[in-house]
Amino acid sequence: MKKAKKIKKTKAGKNTLLGGAAKSLKKLGKGIGSMSTTKKIVGGATLVALGLGYLSKRHDHSVTTAAASNAEDSLAELDGNV
Repeated sequence: MKKAKKIKKTKAGKNTLLGGAAKSLKKLGKGIGSMSTTKKIVGGATLVALGLGYLSKRHDHSVTTAAASNAEDSLAELDGNV
């Protein structure tokens, strides 16, 4: 009779792509948690403005361009008040 090979147990998700992403997101969450509310708002507005700018270049629609312009104006106002 042959002996059965022991299978080494690894931590769940450690070697998978999603397991690594989950770990990175946890680190990001800890970093964001230590930021002030003002920094979170300015960073969020920046991400929205960049996203709308990207969409306006990708889809050449006047509505999206106007929204991106409005978002950039709002961001400029926030940066002036910080």
